[in-house]
Amino acid sequence: MAGGKETPRQKMIGMMYLVLTALLALNISKEVLNGFVKVENSLQNTQKTLKGKVSETLTTLEVKYAQNKEKVGPFMDKAREVRGESDQLVNYITQLKGRCMATSEGKYDDAVENDFLDFIGKDDSGMDTTMSLADIQKKDEYQELTAFMVGSEPQSPKFDENDPWSASALKQNLEAYRDYLKEIRLVDSQGNSRELPEYIKVQLDDRFSFPNEMEDGKEVLWEAANFFDVPLAAVMPLMSKMIIDVQDAQEDVLSWLLGGIEAKSYKFTDLKPLVVPESNYILRGDSFRADVLLAAYDATNAPDIFIDDQKWDGRDSAMLAYEGMEGMTIGSDGMGKLRIPTRGMSLGEMNFKGLIRFQGPDGNVEPYPFFTPTITVAEPALVVSPTKMNVFYRGVPNPVEVSVPGVPQDKIDVRIDGGHSIKRQSDGSYIVEPANNSSVREANITVSAELPDGTKKTLPSKNFRVKRIPDPVAFWTGKKPSDKGITKAEVLSFAPVAARMEGFDFDVKVRVKSFTMRISKDGSFSDLASGNNRITSDQKEALKRLRRGNIIYLEDILVSMPDGSERDLPPMKLKITG
Repeated sequence: MAGGKETPRQKMIGMMYLVLTALLALNISKEVLNGFVKVENSLQNTQKTLKGKVSETLTTLEVKYAQNKEKVGPFMDKAREVRGESDQLVNYITQLKGRCMATSEGKYDDAVENDFLDFIGKDDSGMDTTMSLADIQKKDEYQELTAFMVGSEPQSPKFDENDPWSASALKQNLEAYRDYLKEIRLVDSQGNSRELPEYIKVQLDDRFSFPNEMEDGKEVLWEAANFFDVPLAAVMPLMSKMIIDVQDAQEDVLSWLLGGIEAKSYKFTDLKPLVVPESNYILRGDSFRADVLLAAYDATNAPDIFIDDQKWDGRDSAMLAYEGMEGMTIGSDGMGKLRIPTRGMSLGEMNFKGLIRFQGPDGNVEPYPFFTPTITVAEPALVVSPTKMNVFYRGVPNPVEVSVPGVPQDKIDVRIDGGHSIKRQSDGSYIVEPANNSSVREANITVSAELPDGTKKTLPSKNFRVKRIPDPVAFWTGKKPSDKGITKAEVLSFAPVAARMEGFDFDVKVRVKSFTMRISKDGSFSDLASGNNRITSDQKEALKRLRRGNIIYLEDILVSMPDGSERDLPPMKLKITG
């Protein structure tokens, strides 16, 4: 019963009680009354079981007290106090049960003179008890019982401070007992203040709650609902259940006191080897480093674990405000299953803080803040190395991605040889600019990484070829060297001569510096030169006189390249087709 949970047997008794009460309201006679007798007998057996459990806990406390009076003394004193209060209340309810029996039997006055010895006595175990309900003649009597417990007005139950024998006085005594237990406090031998844990207080409120009830659509007081026009056969099991509630509450508090003696002596049910690596990424040549320990956990007492999904700044050490947060899933191995989505997170190193709340032996839930190891958030990377195409081109910025799995970008050092340069960009990528020296045809990139333990490791270098940019292709009025024909209208557009990098993925701009136009007309040739990429006035006049079948040659096309060099492009031959 510790923890306030009903056993299956008690749940069955409670259901029987409700069913029998309903049947009794229909005036079902002897069989129903006998059913209440069985419920009452079962409840009294439960009382004996709980009394034995309470006695066992008290005996354990006494043994510990004999071993260490200074340490156990505060807990033992409080346990004895709780036992006295509980015994007093149980005795009171037992006395009230005997008076209810005497009242229903019409023998109250005689019982007073005889100190109710005909109705109250000791059982075989020496426990205070009432005579068996089976021996009561008027089990279905309720009129005298109602007058005794409630009075004539159900909405105004009788109450007299000098008369403890009524439903209102019973309720008041139960509430006082509840409040007394909830306020229990003590100071241990170390000067630490202890008070009843919150979960026991909640159970006390649930166990000793006496709200109004609804009958035939009307709200009635607890006293009237349970004792007004209710026969003795139903009242006796109800009051026996109250005694069980008192015993349950007493056992909960005594168990808490017993656990408080060794409040820091945690009990665990399982042991598990645990390996905590410094990093999940290990570079070949480096060492795998991890802390190995034997972890203990209680499979019957799982902790509550909370994690803040906002990264920890490394400075704010305030305890995590876990209220309203959803706890972490706890696996069968006793471990919390941490999962923090990285979608939308910034890249780089970060930590997170969390809180573990664990119920100790004294019943109190203690908070244990924790901080995760440093983790690195990086973009997903696929590394494919086309060895035949590892090329850097002179004269253009060559973008390069450099990364070492498991190592942050700010922990790697990238270098290049051969007089070439490499520069890191704001987005973490790099730009390689090869040297202009055409005799240097290779470049080696070397990366060194700072490992989690602070040591540095140089990775194998990566070799690249250094080549010049491919030749551009000349264009004129949308035509290129592979084209053969051109219309007179296209010729007279007098478009400038251009050059483009076809099939080259770099954004490269080239400029035509000069070209020669050779025109074939009537078997004669004329050469006209331009010192830039535009058509000269002489060239324009010559082009105007051309007709169908004449041929235009663009030769000596000289272009300037981004690396500062100049190149001659292949000539173009175009025949006017119309």
